[in-house]
Amino acid sequence: METADTKERILEASQALVQVRGFNAFSYRDLAESVGIRTASIHYYFPRKDDLALSLVRRYHEGFRQILRQIESREVRSEGRLASYLNLFSSLSEDGLRLCLFGVFSADAASLSEEVLMEIRAFCDTNVDWVSKVLKAGQKEGAFSFSGSPLELARGIFALMEGELLVRRALRAPGPPPGIPPVVRALLSCRGDGPFAATDHIP
Repeated sequence: METADTKERILEASQALVQVRGFNAFSYRDLAESVGIRTASIHYYFPRKDDLALSLVRRYHEGFRQILRQIESREVRSEGRLASYLNLFSSLSEDGLRLCLFGVFSADAASLSEEVLMEIRAFCDTNVDWVSKVLKAGQKEGAFSFSGSPLELARGIFALMEGELLVRRALRAPGPPPGIPPVVRALLSCRGDGPFAATDHIP
């Protein structure tokens, strides 16, 4: 018997399949078996697979924004905010198997609708804009020292973390210790090297 949270269960199971297999590597039959429902029930909520993709990205994006707000309310200093943000990627795949939905859907971009692609771009913009603001604030605080545009550097850091997930998956490697990775620390000329707790997780 279906319950009121059937749609949420479908989305949770879909996200798990996407992050491990890829969006085009599973069918509604696979999804139905994972959730324990009929494929007709999935079609009721998501008539087309593209509808499922759009709901997944929007849900993921909103969850990410909520985490960023939590980081802002908890961390006062820019270095702590950046470390907490980077910890999200470290905690995403402790066994080196899962990818961020942004990376998966970017790889499958050729098969997705423009509406889904717009949401993927919006997710990227959210990350880059947020990191850019943290970098600007950190530069004023004296925590970071770098040349060039904060926006371009933020885009590079986001790309670096997404790429790190791919490398980690290929090597089946666990995530690094929490904190600011050495390569990012070198880019920003960070002086501190204190540990940071990985308290947030990508939804």
